[in-house]
Parts: sequence; structure tokens; C-alpha cells
Amino acid sequence: MNPPVKVKVGTTGLIGAAALFAAVDNGYFREEGLDVELVPFRGTSDQTAPLATGEISFASVGLDPSFFNAVARGISFKIIAFPDIINPRDTSGSWMVRTDLVDSNRYKEPSDLKGMRVAISALGSFTQVMAERVLAKGGLTLNDVELVALAFPDMPAAFANKAIDAAFVVEPFVYVAESQGSAQTVMPSGQFFFPGTPVLVMAMSPVFAQQEPEAARRFRVGFLRGERDYYRTFMKHDGGREEFDVILSKYTPIKDPAMFTRMATHDVEPNGVMDATVMNEVQDYFIKYGTQQQKVDLSNVIDSSYAEYAVSRLGRMNP
Repeated sequence: MNPPVKVKVGTTGLIGAAALFAAVDNGYFREEGLDVELVPFRGTSDQTAPLATGEISFASVGLDPSFFNAVARGISFKIIAFPDIINPRDTSGSWMVRTDLVDSNRYKEPSDLKGMRVAISALGSFTQVMAERVLAKGGLTLNDVELVALAFPDMPAAFANKAIDAAFVVEPFVYVAESQGSAQTVMPSGQFFFPGTPVLVMAMSPVFAQQEPEAARRFRVGFLRGERDYYRTFMKHDGGREEFDVILSKYTPIKDPAMFTRMATHDVEPNGVMDATVMNEVQDYFIKYGTQQQKVDLSNVIDSSYAEYAVSRLGRMNP
């Protein structure tokens, strides 16, 4: 496309967006006639409003009530990819407990969480779903703990100050807490997530979809190439680790390549197939918490046509 179409993509710099970073760095979008600019955000939910207005064209967003509520209000977001799918081997996040509580045997198993002060990133969010699942492993409910909201970057200090007893923490803050000796991983995320959970989804602005339909299709081609790079490197172990480590060091806050071994553990689907089963289950939790008003029909949100176009251009890949 000449001149190149300007495309702004929201990102929080998480490892789950590795395919996006690969597509940018390897020039896949540029080859499709797109001038992609990454726009940093502190949290995934912060991207919902600018995505709705067209301030950004795409966003790597989490499973968040604000996204579903916006759809329920009539905003025609389209989900075009699942770039970060949890598997049983996933270690990109962890359930952590303060080290002194582990060493003293105050904590030995999930049932010991009873009465503890537990931190999650936001009340009524997907991290609360995860907390509920961990507690259930010990026969507990949310009513058995004191639940507090705390941003991920603040959790290591809160452990060190003994302000919290346990928390769901994501990398690199798991590494920070472990390095300072204030908390220990007692359960990696792969052991309590729903299998097949898309932790991040690539969502498209309705404004961009309407104004730039051809650019939208070409974006998916470039993005699928990035996903396939990730798939070959981290899922098939076909090489390319050094190159990917350089890319991740460039686009994430992590500068130590050794950390990517424990963080780049999610899956991608090399042909862009998206299964909405878990997203429907998560909506039920949000409605129970009162943070989502009504259930959204995801058949109107998840749009596989862009992936199908990309596969028609690139060919189908045999997993």
C-alpha cells in the first residue's frame, strides 16, 4: 500500500505480545504496506476507550469486564487473534506466598490460605477468577480470605513489607519477588488457569475496520507471520531463540535473556483458530461479581475471516 497506512497498536509490553513484537521487528507489517506504531499503556483495560474511538487501531487486551461491557453497549469491537494461550506448562504467572509463611509451615497447601490477605490486580477482574480457582483447590471461597487490589509492579514490595500474604503475580514481578526472597511460587499459572485460556486477545477498533478494511486484512497477515515465528521457536523448538531474545529485550521491560525461558511459555495457534469456550465461562464469573452487566454473544465479536484471509495468503501450517 503506497503510501503506507498508519496503524497504531496498543501494548503493555507483556511477553504475551511476543508475536506482535516479532512482526514489527522483522518488517512483516511494513511488507504489507503498513506503518505500525506501538503505543504503550500501563494496563490492558486502559486500551478499551481509545480502541472504541479509533485513537488506536488494534490493542492487545486481556479478558476484562470493561471490554465486554463496551461490546454490550453496542461498540463493534472485533477480536481477530488469540496471541497468548495458556497451556499446562505455563509459568508466565504464579500463585505466590510470602517466604516466611512457607518456611514456618503456615502455608503448605491451598487450604492454608484461609484468613490470609490475598492480592489480585483488580477486584472483579480475571485475576479474581484465578484467585477463586486456587482457593477452590483448598476447599475455600473468596469469603475465606481478605481480597485486596494491588497493581502487579507493587506486589514484590508488598510481600517484602508483609502487607500481603499471597497473590497472583505475573512475570517479571514473580522473578523480582523471588530474587528479593520475599515470596515463593507455590503454583504456576498453568496449574490453575482454564486450559486454552486466551490471556490476551488482539482486538480491532470498529473505526479502523470501517475506514481501512484492506489494511485490516493485511495487518492479520503480518501478525500471523509473527505468530508462526513464535510457534516455531518456542513451541516446536526449531531454532531462532537468540533472535527472539533480542526482539523481546527490545520491546519489553525485560533485559535479561535468561528470564525469557521462564516467561515465553504460552501457546499460539499457527492458523489463527479461536475457541470461545473459556471466554464464555469467564463472562459468567464477571456477571457473578457484578462487574459485567450482561453476557455478550461472542459469535458477533470473534471474527475468523481475517485469519482465514491470512491463511489463504500464507498457506495452512501443519501443527
